[in-house]
Amino acid sequence: MRKLLLTMLSAVVAVMAYAVEIPVGYSVGRLAGSSAYIVNGKGTVSAAVRVSPELLTPYVGNEIRGIAAGIVDSKYCDSIRVFVANELNGEYLATGLCSRKDADPAKRPADGWNLVTLDNAVAITEGQEYYIGYVFYQRYKCEAVSFVGSADENRSFVRRGTADWEDASDKGYVSVEALVDGDNMPQTDLRLDGAKGMVSSPGVLVTTLTVTNNGQSTPANFDLTYTAEGYNVVKNVSVAIAPAAQETFDVTIEDLPDGIGFDYPLFVAITRIEGGEDAVPSDNARTVGVMVKRNVVVEEFTGTGCGWCPRGLVGMENLRNTFGDRFIGIAMHQYNSTDPMYPTRYKNLGLNAAPSCLIDRTINTDPYYGTGDDIRDDFRAEMEKGAMASIQVTGEYDDTKNYVDATATITAMDNFSGLKLTFVLIADSLTGTSNSWKQQNYYTQYSSSSLPEDLAIFGSGGEYGQSSFFWVFNDVAIGTYYESGQYEMGLGSLESGQTVSVDYTLDMPTKAALLDAIDYDDVAVIAMLLDSSGHVINAAKYYLGGNDPTGITNATANDNVKEVARYTIDGRRISSPQPGLNIVKLSNGKSYKMIVK
Repeated sequence: MRKLLLTMLSAVVAVMAYAVEIPVGYSVGRLAGSSAYIVNGKGTVSAAVRVSPELLTPYVGNEIRGIAAGIVDSKYCDSIRVFVANELNGEYLATGLCSRKDADPAKRPADGWNLVTLDNAVAITEGQEYYIGYVFYQRYKCEAVSFVGSADENRSFVRRGTADWEDASDKGYVSVEALVDGDNMPQTDLRLDGAKGMVSSPGVLVTTLTVTNNGQSTPANFDLTYTAEGYNVVKNVSVAIAPAAQETFDVTIEDLPDGIGFDYPLFVAITRIEGGEDAVPSDNARTVGVMVKRNVVVEEFTGTGCGWCPRGLVGMENLRNTFGDRFIGIAMHQYNSTDPMYPTRYKNLGLNAAPSCLIDRTINTDPYYGTGDDIRDDFRAEMEKGAMASIQVTGEYDDTKNYVDATATITAMDNFSGLKLTFVLIADSLTGTSNSWKQQNYYTQYSSSSLPEDLAIFGSGGEYGQSSFFWVFNDVAIGTYYESGQYEMGLGSLESGQTVSVDYTLDMPTKAALLDAIDYDDVAVIAMLLDSSGHVINAAKYYLGGNDPTGITNATANDNVKEVARYTIDGRRISSPQPGLNIVKLSNGKSYKMIVK
């Protein structure tokens, strides 16, 4: 029996809402965090979108009464004049003004959505396309134009002064909407604006859907029908969406059949709406972009001799505590060679300032603050991208515990070339008693009360408010792949659906001070899959002591239980063993991993 699980999500981007008028356009209320169109100097800047007759069909007989202009940064905008025209270079059918000189503060240019009433309404006629946009005068620098979404050729345009219009569709959609109202507005009209899926565990697909209400009613209940080759299932959703509002929510499908979403496309459509028929059913369906769960690697440049690195210790622990096994942390104690955790080998990632880190070998940032106020925001954004390749890793010690034999199993859901793979050993709960284990601390120059709550322990008067202190270190790099001067091995190309397993033997450290601190049950092996640019596609971690954070046990089946199901690592159910890592479910409710050669 499949179950429906709904989880309301906070909107990732700013979304506008209106009391009466319905916004019609391609940006669907989204506003970018920064502009993709920057122009220096004084002068006018214009931006517009071409609105097709198809998009306006449900509103024929109604009127465009205003324009919503989404502005990233209004600092240097003296005025914003919105317009509607039949041609890009044609006469304006109507305009409206938003000026800094207006006596009403609500009618002055502002960051976000500027709702401007037109001086006359424009009737929407059948088969007619319109250009809607705005012109503003900038006093110094343009960082105002917002682009969102994907490229749509011949849709978005910009220009400087009176120069020719440029097709800027490669940047996405300009955030501008026609505000439509009238006596013939559709009562029921839901639009499915986004559908993506994430395989969270074998046979379980979490779909994230975005629905916009372009009607006058507020439906609180509707059906979603998921279809694929030989597959059809209906899910009932109870989510109230007000007129002109947009909601994003999750629908979870359990026991998804083999290959759906990868070998066979998965489609979803709004097929029934409580209270009426959808006026525009043509915009109710989407292909679900299915990905696998993405674990995120954070490699931190740190060291006991770094006095500002206590904040990195906290930042990494915050990630560990918040995201659990989705966090693949690697603390590179490369700052000072007197550090007992100083690695004899680790790839030079170009990090020189401490503390600093790389997220998936893509984002260079602070391990506590991230690119904003909290690295967890950066981590979450990277994690939610999903991945088009899954990876699992297992390992075991040799008899002497001087080496670790690791196996990574990779399944591609897309075609890849130039792939690379690397392994890293990390250890948790490392500490010692000699002074070399003490962490330096510069935060003692501040009182605990003046520091963020989670850093207050390092300030004057705090628990660790001394110039140096003993600490228990986690995620410490103690070994890595290394062959012939290379820290990654080349995998070449993989085709969609192809699985490959790779074995490698890693050396355990030999330095006595470090070995004495290691609990062998707290050592984990990490496998990272890299693209041709060296960015991390996906990663996995496996604790050699059996403390596997995935929750899948490493036990083998015995004579008292039977196999009831078998899955590939991307969650596809299989009827017989397949080469690579298989996940076997047993009749006693347990699971175990099996590598099939």
